[in-house]
Amino acid sequence: MLGWWLQQPAIVQINPGFTPMQFNTALCFSLCGAGLWGVALRRKWLAIGLGAAVCGLAGVTLLQYPTGWSFGVDELFMTHFTSVETSHPGRMAPNTAVAFLLSGTFLIGAMAPAQGSWAHSALLVLSPAILGMSLLSLAGYATGLEVLFGWSEYTRMAVHTSVGFLVFGAGAVCKAWRLEAERGYSRSFSVIAPSVVASLTLLAGLWMALSHYEAERVALLIPINPEVARTALPEVVLITGLLVTVLIGVAVHYVHEARETERLRAANDELRAAIAELDTFAHVASHDLKAPLRGIRQLATWLRKDLDDAEDERVSRYLGQIDTRVARMQDLLDALLSYSRVGRSRRQTASITLAEALAGVVAMADLPQTFQVSVEAGNAVLEVDPALFDAVMLNLLANAVKHHDRPEGEIRIRVLESEAAITVSLADDGPGIEPRFHQKIFEIFQTLKPRDELEASGMGLAIVRKALHHTGGDIRIESDPSKARGTVFHVSWPKGERHVRQHTLGF
Repeated sequence: MLGWWLQQPAIVQINPGFTPMQFNTALCFSLCGAGLWGVALRRKWLAIGLGAAVCGLAGVTLLQYPTGWSFGVDELFMTHFTSVETSHPGRMAPNTAVAFLLSGTFLIGAMAPAQGSWAHSALLVLSPAILGMSLLSLAGYATGLEVLFGWSEYTRMAVHTSVGFLVFGAGAVCKAWRLEAERGYSRSFSVIAPSVVASLTLLAGLWMALSHYEAERVALLIPINPEVARTALPEVVLITGLLVTVLIGVAVHYVHEARETERLRAANDELRAAIAELDTFAHVASHDLKAPLRGIRQLATWLRKDLDDAEDERVSRYLGQIDTRVARMQDLLDALLSYSRVGRSRRQTASITLAEALAGVVAMADLPQTFQVSVEAGNAVLEVDPALFDAVMLNLLANAVKHHDRPEGEIRIRVLESEAAITVSLADDGPGIEPRFHQKIFEIFQTLKPRDELEASGMGLAIVRKALHHTGGDIRIESDPSKARGTVFHVSWPKGERHVRQHTLGF
């Protein structure tokens, strides 16, 4: 732009025989640079506005070539003083206009939302296409093949325009890959798109060069032999190149998938090891921490005996609180130990008759006599690990009794069988659980009431969820105190052993 204002051919053309960089071309480069800066700083509307301006100017310029119209944009900002290798004074080359259309679209697409955006996939095509067009043009200048940097008899792309697109295209490729990396996972498309575009770019250059060579050969031989014909070599090369490009895309896809599969396998192994180590730590910690707790509780007992009659009410209350807190801690450690034991041994599946299994669970639960339990199981048979099934149902029964707000209650257990799954529904007539807590109650050490009001470890439903994870089951809660009392837990297991997750130690 400065070269045009100062009318300096050395800046505008580089070489007296070269095509000048048109003023509108320099203007679009300035807008693209500012737009790329806006993308880097996440200035959304700045980048989109500049990208739209570039697309508008380039699109209007490109439309003038096939229609023969003139919209007055070529010399709108500057009257041109040179027209070397220029078909229309001040008008940028058609391939330059196409490259700017791609660049402007890139700036707009780069500011699209990150998650699930088709625009970010398009960036992986646009950026290497810009880079490829610049490399083709530079290859044309290096080899003397005008067909690579000029289309037909129209204005040629200037050599420094090619360098400008090379710089912008490289920056666009880096930004496209960075946006792809921010997605948090790798796609084969992120490798295939640049590879295929690079292959197509090379193929286009080779085809244009061969077509140019073939046309020159025919022009030279016609005076000697009027019957000479144009060979199909360019088309053969084009078709072969397209097939090779498809093969490159397929090969890159499978290589990428193989690498991703290996990476996921390694990550899976690391996760299994981490979970096994975590389970072992929870098991050891919950077991070893009991010893000092027993010592603290014993000391409190000795203090109470030593003080005997001299003990005042305040000291007695403090010693009672110590005893209560230690008992609570021991209960928490017992619950943590139970949680860590779930699924530690290799799962042993067996066919169980649910009527018998549920009757056994109710007997083991040792519920208060004021609670009535009814079971409707029919003849349903389930393929599951009996120990984990018992853990699920025992904890659900204990949860229903412990959190009931009345001294007596009713628990109803029903078995529903469908083609795909068997569902055991356990319903109580307790106070219910608000919908906003339906997920929280399955987290470890979570209780809805303070422990000073209700002694509970907060591990029962966490054990249920973990046991179901290891047996391939699922749990759903139905409760809303604002509508009716009671809570219903629907526990489902898929039918058939092939649906059940294979459980190994620590995973």
